[in-house]
Amino acid sequence: MYPQIHIGTGYVSSYNVALLTAVLCGWAAYVLGDYRLWEASTPLARVRKLLGLSLAFWVVGLLCLQATVYFHFIFDNISDKVWDKLSMADIVFANPLKTIKVLYGLIFAFPLGIFLVSLVDRSERFYDLLNKKTFIIFLVLGFARVGCFLNGCCYGVCSETFGVRFPMNSVAAWEHLRRGLTKGFVAPPSLPVIPTQAISAVFLFALAFFALRASLKNKSHVFFHYVFYYAIFRFFIEFLRADIDRAYYGPLSASQWISLFIFLLYGLWRRFGRKTSSTV
Repeated sequence: MYPQIHIGTGYVSSYNVALLTAVLCGWAAYVLGDYRLWEASTPLARVRKLLGLSLAFWVVGLLCLQATVYFHFIFDNISDKVWDKLSMADIVFANPLKTIKVLYGLIFAFPLGIFLVSLVDRSERFYDLLNKKTFIIFLVLGFARVGCFLNGCCYGVCSETFGVRFPMNSVAAWEHLRRGLTKGFVAPPSLPVIPTQAISAVFLFALAFFALRASLKNKSHVFFHYVFYYAIFRFFIEFLRADIDRAYYGPLSASQWISLFIFLLYGLWRRFGRKTSSTV
C-alpha cells in the first residue's frame, strides 16, 4: 500500500509500476509461451518469430490499454466542468498513463486485437489463437489490481473486522477526507476498508492459471467461459466497492451492467453460436 515508490531522488507512481509489470509479464506470456517461437527451424527464424510475436503483442496491448481509457469516458462519472474542457482529440488521443481506466475495456478490446493479428499472421486461426491467449487477459488484469491496491483506489466498504487502512496520500485516504469521514489539513490514513483490489487480484491470477491450463489441454471456448466467470465475480464484488465517482445507473454500477451484458451475450452464444465459433 505505497501510492508512490521512492527511486533515487524522486518518486514514481506505484500504479504505473504495476501497470508496467503487467505489460512486461503480458509480453513474456504472449511471446515466450507461444509454441511457434520454439518450433522455428533456425536461430534466425526464431528471432524473426520473436519480433513478429512482439509486434503482435504491442498491437493487441496498445489497443486494449486505450480501450480501458475509452471505457472511462463512456461509463465513469465525469463532471460537466471536466467535459466542457475536453475536445474530441483529448479523448481519442488520451494518455493512458495519465487517465483513469475502466479495466473492462481490456476484455472487450482483446478479441479485436487478436483478430487484427490473425489477419496478418495466418499460421493460427483467430478463434484458436484467442483461446490460447485468453489467460493473458487475467494475468494483466491481476497485476493492474495489484497496482490499485498499492495506489489505494478501487477500495471497498468500511469494515473493522475485515478492513485494512490505506496510508496517508493514498486515494482512499483523500476520498475519505473529501467525504468528511476523516479530519485534517492533509489526508490521514483511511478508515479500515475491505481490500477489494487484493481480492480481485487473487481471483484474476487464479483465472489466469486455470485458463492457461484449459488451453494447454486444448479445451474449447476458453475465452467465452472464462470471461463469463470473471463477469460473475465482478458483478458480486461490485457490491463491496465504495470508491467515489463510480457511475451508477439505477441500483447497479456501470460494471455490473456490463457484467449483465456479458451474461446476455454468453447465453446467446450458448444457444446459437457455440457450434460455429470453433470454426472461425
